[in-house]
Amino acid sequence: MRRVLLIVVIIGLMFLAYRLHENRSGPEARYKNFAEAILHRQYDAAAAMTDGLPSSDLQRSGTQEKIGAGPQMFQTLFPSRFDIQTRETAPNGTLTLHAVQTVLFNPPGVESAVRPAMYATMNQTVLLRKSGEAWKITAFENKLARMDSLSSR
Repeated sequence: MRRVLLIVVIIGLMFLAYRLHENRSGPEARYKNFAEAILHRQYDAAAAMTDGLPSSDLQRSGTQEKIGAGPQMFQTLFPSRFDIQTRETAPNGTLTLHAVQTVLFNPPGVESAVRPAMYATMNQTVLLRKSGEAWKITAFENKLARMDSLSSR
């Protein structure tokens, strides 16, 4: 009986370790890290996560650049929320994610380090391909869907 229980516990721990590894290094995690780098205007770091996309192209599709007045609109950025709406795998192994990134921020003049005052939702399409051990972004599309104050949400 103890052996059976031990085997079940080991299998459960292996499953949890796999899920933890997949959540930290899988395609969704790569996309989220990439989108956050784009949001924070870390274009060189974002370009390192791609398969040949130059940082100048990423700067043109930057999240702060796509939102209204641009970078001067952000005094404080909070961690984004992500909703991956669809996940499509092509026969060649390319993965397409259609996602919504909700950017939470405070505009200039709003002093709160605890709670964001505004949000913007970005509709994003990202293509990923497994290259060696890591997922690489091969294409990225970023469009502003909506921006408003959180009190009206």
